[in-house]
Amino acid sequence: MNLRLNLLLLVIVAILGGWYYSQQQSAQTGLENLIKKEGEADYTGNQMTTMVYDIAGKPQYFAKAQEIKRYEVTERTEFFKPFLDLFDREKALKQWKVSADYAELTKTKQLNLQGNVKIESLDPQSRLQKIETDKLSVDLNTQDISSESVVKSQGSGFTTTGRGLTGNLKKQVTTLLYDVKTYIEPTVIQKTPMSDKNKD
Repeated sequence: MNLRLNLLLLVIVAILGGWYYSQQQSAQTGLENLIKKEGEADYTGNQMTTMVYDIAGKPQYFAKAQEIKRYEVTERTEFFKPFLDLFDREKALKQWKVSADYAELTKTKQLNLQGNVKIESLDPQSRLQKIETDKLSVDLNTQDISSESVVKSQGSGFTTTGRGLTGNLKKQVTTLLYDVKTYIEPTVIQKTPMSDKNKD
């Protein structure tokens, strides 16, 4: 009888010991998830939007993304599936829309875009209408742009492809650096019919 009682007590102690151990493990795992690890983002958010203004209160850019990660130590922000509107500083109107698969914004306001990068003019009168590439950098202070990738740019009456690009969105100027091919769209000059007075 004593043997059975001892065995039963031993089984109960083993069960209680296993339960206590599992509770300690889950408590430690939960605590470890709350502590930020080195290299992880300080802030993360989904479906985020932000509007940035200059010192004079004029809009510089509007940004939204499916996911944003902010790193305070390096003052760097990552955007996943970003969409941006860049503003004309003088007129405070939206001038360009920018989209990509991924973007990184540095503390010096250098925006590095990657994957399906598209920049499109919102002004139908702009000489430069669209830029498409795989990687592109935009200085948000000056709107200078640069790329070392294959680039396709379109404007009023032309389409140009090449590798490497420098330019400025405010000035609506881009220069392709290597392997440049330009396609000019012929314009149709309409001749006005001569008036009866001018006929002989």
